[in-house]
Amino acid sequence: MKMKLSIENILGGVKANKYLKFIPDIKREKTQRISTIVLSLLALSFFSLFAINPTLSTIANLRKQLSDSKFVDEKLQGKIINLSSLSQKYNLLESDIPIVFAAIPKEPEAPTLMGQIQALAQNSNIKIENAQTFQVEAINKDRSSKEYISFHFTIQGQGSFKDTLDFLSSLGNMQRVISLDTISVGKKINQENLLQIGIKGTAYFKE
Repeated sequence: MKMKLSIENILGGVKANKYLKFIPDIKREKTQRISTIVLSLLALSFFSLFAINPTLSTIANLRKQLSDSKFVDEKLQGKIINLSSLSQKYNLLESDIPIVFAAIPKEPEAPTLMGQIQALAQNSNIKIENAQTFQVEAINKDRSSKEYISFHFTIQGQGSFKDTLDFLSSLGNMQRVISLDTISVGKKINQENLLQIGIKGTAYFKE
């Protein structure tokens, strides 16, 4: 014979009723606790989203700034290397700069040129009878497009054949850039050992 077991059978009628009345309260309290936990988690997630979002934006912005800074740093390092290379090349050429300016000065410096020519003539035992410079090229609108500006000069002197050759060689090797346009050589009247020299040349400069 089957017996139907129940809480009432186990605990007894009156005693069972005494404990059963607490069951709904336990369920309700458990439900409230679960609801409170869920709501707390939802609230925490909601407020965390607003709290984290600015942080994520800041991190993204900082990463972009870091990337830009690295790019700029690479460019600056490249410029530093180029400047260092140019500086080294300039140091190598620095000793040649005075020579370049002496070869093609920024001003006509005609008196200086004639003084140099007379010094060469003296070293070559050539007697200068006449030395003259002519007017510098007239300024015009196309002057700025020219690579250089020039003026002419003439020299007349006398000396032996050997001294004349030495003097012409010295003129060709001058530091100042000049061109000897015409050279005339003839015997000195009544002096067979001397030659009469006539030179017309052009000197250059660049402003």
